[in-house]
Amino acid sequence: MANALGLEGFSRIDAFVNVRSGEVLLIEVNTVPGMTPSTVLIHQALAEEPPVYPHRFFRTLLDLVFARAK
Repeated sequence: MANALGLEGFSRIDAFVNVRSGEVLLIEVNTVPGMTPSTVLIHQALAEEPPVYPHRFFRTLLDLVFARAK
């Protein structure tokens, strides 16, 4: 969905999926989601093997932004 919308970086996309038809109903795209210790993205990164710690995640995100700006 993010690719179809032309989004880059990270975002939170809220949607419903009809399990019978497979239809996806887009509810909201949040391009600046909250980044607190309880944020799902942080938990997903920490669940990776090896874990991606928040400081590394944000450093990588900034590196991608700066590389794109060149």
